Amino acid sequence: MSKIGRVGLACAVLVAAAGAYVYSDRVFWQRWFSQAEGDAVLTAWDSYEPVELIADGPSPPLPEVAPSARTISDDALAAAQDYAESYDSIAFLVARNGVLELEHYGQGYDRSTIVDSQSMHKGLLGVVVAIAADQGFIPSLEEPASTYIPAWINDERGKITVADLVEMTSGLAQVESSTSAFSPVQRLFFGTDLDGPVNDIPLAFAPGTQFDFNHVNSQALHAVLTGATGMRYAEFVRKYLWEPLGAGFAQVRLDHPGGTARIFCCIQTRPMDWMRLGVMLANGGRAGNTQIVSRQWVDRLMSGTDVNPNFGYHVWLGAPYSGSRLVSAPANRRAPVSEPFLADDVMYVEGRGGQRLYVVPSAGLVAYRTGRIDFSWDDAKIVNMLLAGIQPGGAAAEE
Repeated sequence: MSKIGRVGLACAVLVAAAGAYVYSDRVFWQRWFSQAEGDAVLTAWDSYEPVELIADGPSPPLPEVAPSARTISDDALAAAQDYAESYDSIAFLVARNGVLELEHYGQGYDRSTIVDSQSMHKGLLGVVVAIAADQGFIPSLEEPASTYIPAWINDERGKITVADLVEMTSGLAQVESSTSAFSPVQRLFFGTDLDGPVNDIPLAFAPGTQFDFNHVNSQALHAVLTGATGMRYAEFVRKYLWEPLGAGFAQVRLDHPGGTARIFCCIQTRPMDWMRLGVMLANGGRAGNTQIVSRQWVDRLMSGTDVNPNFGYHVWLGAPYSGSRLVSAPANRRAPVSEPFLADDVMYVEGRGGQRLYVVPSAGLVAYRTGRIDFSWDDAKIVNMLLAGIQPGGAAAEE
């Protein structure tokens, strides 16, 4: 049997096994039938069970600038807000040099609103991996991921490195998007055993040779992080990222009580905490007087690869630009970009249908948007409005 045939057979077996699994799993069916629909998923944070708290409490706001001292023009801020409002945004916040210049919420929402991140969790996960490496928990991103995932040791998946997972070049078979309850992707979102799909997923191509945006790459990093650190995922995030940021409430979903966190998607927190994360990255990894992650690792986080120059450590990069889309990404994962970005160092954390955190270190610019799930949201349009509106004499980001 050819290699393609073996992969096809393995995927068919996996699909059949997943179907049998979910059919007999009462908890899965309860979750699947009670899931929030459409945009309601963004604010259904209190419907998840079980969860694990990263932190509790309010999200202290960033300092605010007086209108007369804004470094982005009123016209640019108004145009950006109008664009966000046209997409029924729940929240749209803009900061420059660590200071808020715009804070807007849709009707019925405010600073206290807790929002589900969708795949924005992946970008936060890239930061967490960089911190774990920076702190010495992961000796090298070139070590085999099978060090922490024993099921992969004795086959071709043993060649997958931690870097392959974080750069989305592992070669693991794709878990195709499907709304069918019997599909493997629904097992990832609602099942009671997240480690099973990671252990069982076959290899589709040689590691390190192609870019393929895949939920399983992200979920596999759970075993890497917990195995390398000896800590639960929420515990590590709390100690090494959330508390140093001074951030507020955050929680992650678990597959079962005391089990594995869903880290390929869906962390729930407030908009201001995403802004704190962005300001830290724009400031070279430092929040206040605390260096959370070294500038070296921030630079690595925001650097593309030869396989995909538009993708860093689970984050998207605005340059290089080619035609109307970013280069080297599968068609279904290319973020809408109508024009080149006005800065070469645009980085953004992407979630489904326009959930975004933008960071432009050279301009000290950070912006966050969440709201209606709409895949026509244009990243270049919103970022360029803000960059073009920076007024002469505005200071660079503080070091």
